[in-house]
Amino acid sequence: MAVTITRSGVLSLGADAVVLALEMTGSAAACPAGEELLRTGGEKLAAALNEAKFVAVGHAAELPESGLPAAHLLLTATPRYLTGKANELLILGRCYEAVFSRAEKLGCRSIALPFLSTFYYRFPQSEAVEIARRAAEKTPLEVFLCAETDALCDLARQPYQKPQIVSYFGYYRDCAVFTLSNGLFARVDLRPERVFADVVPYVEACYQRGNDPAQPPLPEAEIARLRRIYEESEL
Repeated sequence: MAVTITRSGVLSLGADAVVLALEMTGSAAACPAGEELLRTGGEKLAAALNEAKFVAVGHAAELPESGLPAAHLLLTATPRYLTGKANELLILGRCYEAVFSRAEKLGCRSIALPFLSTFYYRFPQSEAVEIARRAAEKTPLEVFLCAETDALCDLARQPYQKPQIVSYFGYYRDCAVFTLSNGLFARVDLRPERVFADVVPYVEACYQRGNDPAQPPLPEAEIARLRRIYEESEL
């Protein structure tokens, strides 16, 4: 289905379902989209939230009797980006999958939601936006992704730019690691028979010394070969 990126509020688009992001504590996340819903729903929405069951991070639930004009209000508890060691990027993707799946089961044809975890959540914004777009493209729903700032809207409307390598970090076992321009890391398989690269949110200190402290450093030519593998890969 169609995916629309807009600066409009989530309630202004006439979607069958809208999404309210929750903190891990169950309270509404402090962001413009959440404030819009709380303001419109008033005491009825506040009371419904107080009565709502706990929603686990990465999951979704419907909140009935919300006091909102949309037919369905869906809740999802979104992750904060701390160190990257808690699979935050994966969990963020699951939030989108959960709300889209719940909306489909409710018979919705359209859904409006903000870019989750991009306001006060410290996510690398280009990665968070790409997670949203990829998830939205997989659902048959008509999806309205509502950017909460002009800068975020501009970023979301640009093609995804693969982060560039900043420097070589080190290697461990079968992988070399490079630091990237967005604060994440590229991991590239050292084995010539395996042309493989991916992006990971963090690395361990062991990458700085290799599998064995006595191991020699990688030759510059090998580092250059691994860099080319990443640059030519489709991520």
